[in-house]
Parts: sequence; structure tokens; C-alpha cells
Amino acid sequence: MLRLKNILFFCLIVISLFSCRKDFEPPNWDVDVLAPLIKTTLSLDNLFPDSIVQINPDTSIKLVYQTNIFDLDSLFKIPDTTITEVYSFPFSSTSNPGASFYSSDEERTLNITNGVELNYALIESGFIEVEIFSEIEEKMLITYTIPSAIKNGDTLRLTEVIPAGTTGQSGYLIKRIDISGYELDLTGTSGTEVNTIVTRALGVVDTNATGPVTILVGTKITYNNTLIDVVPSFVRGYFGSQQLHFGPETSNTNAFNLISSGTLDLEEVDVNLEFKNGIGVDAQLILNQFTTSNTNTGASNILTHSSVGTSLNLNRSQLTNSVPEVTYSSYNVAMNTVNSNIDQLIEIFPNQILSDINLNINPFGNISGGNDFVFKKHSLETNLNVEFPLSLIANNLTLQDTVDFSLSQDGEAGGILAGTLFVYANNGYPFDAVIQLGLYDESMNFIQDLTVNNLIQSAPVNSALRVTNKKESVLSIPLSAGDITSLYAAKHIVLNLAFTTTAQPQFVKIYEEYGIDIKVVGDFSYNVNGN
Repeated sequence: MLRLKNILFFCLIVISLFSCRKDFEPPNWDVDVLAPLIKTTLSLDNLFPDSIVQINPDTSIKLVYQTNIFDLDSLFKIPDTTITEVYSFPFSSTSNPGASFYSSDEERTLNITNGVELNYALIESGFIEVEIFSEIEEKMLITYTIPSAIKNGDTLRLTEVIPAGTTGQSGYLIKRIDISGYELDLTGTSGTEVNTIVTRALGVVDTNATGPVTILVGTKITYNNTLIDVVPSFVRGYFGSQQLHFGPETSNTNAFNLISSGTLDLEEVDVNLEFKNGIGVDAQLILNQFTTSNTNTGASNILTHSSVGTSLNLNRSQLTNSVPEVTYSSYNVAMNTVNSNIDQLIEIFPNQILSDINLNINPFGNISGGNDFVFKKHSLETNLNVEFPLSLIANNLTLQDTVDFSLSQDGEAGGILAGTLFVYANNGYPFDAVIQLGLYDESMNFIQDLTVNNLIQSAPVNSALRVTNKKESVLSIPLSAGDITSLYAAKHIVLNLAFTTTAQPQFVKIYEEYGIDIKVVGDFSYNVNGN
């Protein structure tokens, strides 16, 4: 009973003490918190697009890169051309309604240059626009035919009524005809001409005319035939002995876009410069210049090889009369680290390829007898095929990865007072590495770098320089008050890992299983408000 009285007495004292305070202040204390911030795995094959990475039987990595640096898919043009035909009546005459009063056959030559002599064309798309001006003072029915244009066995034909002309103004008609799918015989009426279209016009007086029509000497009917946007799918003829020049032409490549800096030395590079001729002409190709450049660093290298400046003879392709329509001829130029400096062109991590080429068409004349040919879908092309194993010496070769990041602002609930970031790197590469953490806001605007002073140590290797197991390194980054402010502002962290091979000057192969695991943990002193 006495013990119960004592407890009640103690409670009354506590209640009376707290009832005397006007404000009760919330607790405030500091704690240490470990917070995982980043976890990622990076590998060197991430430096390259998946399309160029191949795995050898021993799981070592090789890169196979292919690109087209030159493509000639047309040696000729059928330009937009207007062919004008004027029929002037040689004497005065009178024609009754429904009577035919004139007929005219014409041969007109297309405006094709560079010595190109076409005898046949199959049109994929395009138009002929026909304009007719008539000085005859009565309506007339014109049948206008191009006998050299055939589609599905039918001749291209236009039949239209032309309005009557007046003393001051000609009757006028314009029509646009789609000639897609038409075959053009360009050999003229004799069958021996080239670049020649045959046309035929027949005029009949309107059957509804009130009486005979008098046509005076010198009265004219004018035809304008305009070829518009004509694209052939196939042409045949003689394409002339043309000397063509292409370049300097620049093409872009993204094969090395993810490498931000550093250098490497490749042990082996095999390049095949392949010239494929799908055109029915003989050709001589001269590679005047081949250069790679990195516009980010300003580095560039010019190819030195026996093929540069040398005439390369390319045989014409052959018709198959089936599908595919042609058998390509090919000419290959092999380059490697022994007979060229091709490795130096790759080691600068180029993003541009420059080529300068001369192309001589039919250097031996018209040996085909007018049977040169071109299909639109088969071209003369130059392909660059590059293959090299990832066996290398690296110096600060930098691998980059961007990870999302967010450190919540706690406001009145408390905040980080101080701390250290710990980088746990489990390295599966036979490279030492320097790591740098870049802080960026949500719009990828740079805030600041967090510098790590120590190296990530390379993984141990056996006598064949192959990694036996991963090596863990723990690195620390003490944080200043400014660093903490920047961490709160950051929404992305860019990891830069600069690798340097430890076995230099020996070349080191890269295997599929290689990688480096990165984990960043924050050890923070955190102030907590207990309100």
C-alpha cells in the first residue's frame, strides 16, 4: 500500500512540473546514416553499338564495322525537257466538219548530255505535260500519240478537243500524263537513232462546226511536250566515256560516340575496301584521298596505302534475266597494320569519314555496242569493312555512364550536416581506372565534379593476361558544405572511368565477361527535428 502511494505521489509531481511550462520544445538530435545512392555495372563493349560487337569462340570481343562511303546509282539523267513542235500549214485549204485536215509525224531528241546515248528506258515515275496552241478559228479534235511509249502493249495516246482560236488569241489546251510504267523506245522511226522520241498528231475539224473551215497558209498548231520528274528504273545504251569526280565528300559514323576521351593502341586491324559494281559499264576508280577525323578532338589521319592514287579497274556487272537482275563484279583492297596506317585512322575514334574519288566510265570506249545498262536499284558502291579484336593498350580510355539521381530535400524535418561518399568498385578489367563523378541538374546542366583521388585497382591476371577474379577497391570522397548543396541540386550523375592497361607495353584482350561494378554509398551525419 505504501509503494502505491509513493508512485502516485511521483506522478503528481511530474504532472505539476510540466503543467507549469508554456512551450514544449521538440527534441533535436544528430544521427549517422548510410544511404546507397548509385549502383551500376559498366563494360567496355558498352562503348560501341551492339550491331558492331561480336563474340569470338574464346569469348573475347571483336568489333566488326561496315559502312557505305560512296554510292553511284545513276550515270545519266532524263532532265526536265521541253520539246516544241510547230506545224505550219504550207498552203490555204478548206475542211468540212469531221474531216481530217492534217497529219504530222515528228522525231525529237531528248536533251541528254555527257555523250550518253540511250536506246531504251523503262520509266518508274514521271510525267509528260502536253500543251497545244491552235490558230485555227474552229474547234478541232486532236489525237496526239507517242508511238515510242508503250505500256502493257498500248501506245501513249491523248485525244482532246481544242477550243477555237481567234484573231488575237490561240485556242489552248494543257494535259499532264502519268508515264509511270511506260517503256520508251528511243531509237526513232529507223530503229537506229538514240535519245529520240517519235510523236504523231492527227487533226479533225469539229463535227459540230456550222460549215467548212478555211485554214490560211502559215496558220500554226504548236505542241510543247515537257518531261517532268522522269525517273527511270532501267535504261540501256552507251553511257559515254565520262570522267566523274566525287568529293571531297564527308559521311558521319557513330561507332565511337560513347568514347569521351583517351587513346588506345590496337594490336591488329583488318580492313577490306570493297568496290561492288552493279552497273553494266566498265569503270576505273581512283581513290584520291581517304581520311578519318574526330571533330570533338580535332584529330585526323590520312590513309597511306598502295591503292591511294592508283587506277583500279572495275569490270561491268552482268545481266541474269532473273532475280536479282544482275551479277555484281567486285574488287577488294585489303589493308592491315603491316601494309598501311589504317590502325591510326581508327585509334582517333573518328566520327567523320572523308573520301575523294575519280571515276572514269567506259575507259575503253563503246565495247558493249550500245548495251550498257543501269538498274535504279543496283549501283556502283564502295563499302568499308573493318574488323579488329579488342586487343589493345589503353591510356586513359574513358568509359562514361549516366545514372538518374535524387537526394530529397527534407526541410524542417532535418538535413545533411556533413558526410563522405564511399565508392565501392569491383573491377573485372586488367586495367587501373580513375573515376570521376559529375553532378548535373534535371536539364543536364553541369553543376560540379566530385574528384576521387585514389585509383581503382586492376583485377589480377594469369600468364595469358586473362583476369582470374575481380578486385575490389574502396574510395572515399569527403563532402564539403558546397558539395552537399550540389548533391541536393543534382538529378543525374555522370560516371567517367578512365582506364589504363597495367600490362603495358603488352596488348590485352577484352573478354565478354569483363565488367566493373560500381556502388556509391553516402555516410552522412544527419540532423533530425522531432516535431
